[in-house]
Amino acid sequence: MTRSRTQAPGLDRRRLLAGGLVGGAAGAVGPLLLPGAARAAGARPRLLVFTRTTGFRHSSIPVAIATISRLGDAHGFDVVATEDPERFSTTGLARHDAVAFVNTTGDVLDARQRRALEAFVTGGGGWAGVHSAADSEYTSAFHTRLLAGGRFLCHPLEQPGVVVREAASHRSTSHLPARWLIPVEEFYSFTSSVRGRSRVLLSIDESTYLQDPNTSDLPSGPALPEGRVSGVMGDHPMSWQHRVGRGLSWYTALGHEVTMYLDPLFRRHLLGGLRTVLAHGRVHRR
Repeated sequence: MTRSRTQAPGLDRRRLLAGGLVGGAAGAVGPLLLPGAARAAGARPRLLVFTRTTGFRHSSIPVAIATISRLGDAHGFDVVATEDPERFSTTGLARHDAVAFVNTTGDVLDARQRRALEAFVTGGGGWAGVHSAADSEYTSAFHTRLLAGGRFLCHPLEQPGVVVREAASHRSTSHLPARWLIPVEEFYSFTSSVRGRSRVLLSIDESTYLQDPNTSDLPSGPALPEGRVSGVMGDHPMSWQHRVGRGLSWYTALGHEVTMYLDPLFRRHLLGGLRTVLAHGRVHRR
């Protein structure tokens, strides 16, 4: 049974959470091609940004694409943004050093496309996941492997919270304070902690925000076999990386809110993760 937050017709999960649980607490994007040659000696690193959704669609997707595009312009990598799953073929992926799933939801690839992605990553390519990449591809065992088993479980209302830096030397976190207060964000809880299966880069201090009530309390929430669940995890990673075959996976649970992409600390976090997987793919791809 999937846990995807596919939105029921006529139901707005934010309004339901706000009105029904806590009494009023607070469109598709076409392909974007940036200049860049095919992967070759001397060519700039090339990133495929994939934003297809078959479930809930985040309003932050356009600003996320624009932000990553500007980061590529400023830091020397080319960006191809698409919602076309047909790009996931052996030939199509061979043009890129890494792939980023940015706020994808639901099942977004078919079996053939999944095999192409698996061959790309296990053959040395990079993969990055942003926020609801963990709420995607529930029928793909390989996608679960990309996430080190850290599947989306539920989330509460958007609110402030303190994220804890666990990796002071990683490219995506070295610039962050030891405790990073985020003014408003949608903080995911996961089916299990990935600690021990990955290198944890960020975690969240659960004492600084309310995990419950959450989406499992809603009629439009994820279809969980256990019914209503708590978002309390105890050990609560929010960003991590791990090897997948010859490839490398990096994930951040942040990136729901439009305002996150306006935050210089988050933009550097995102840039660091993308550059990490691009550099890996550049060196390790067969």
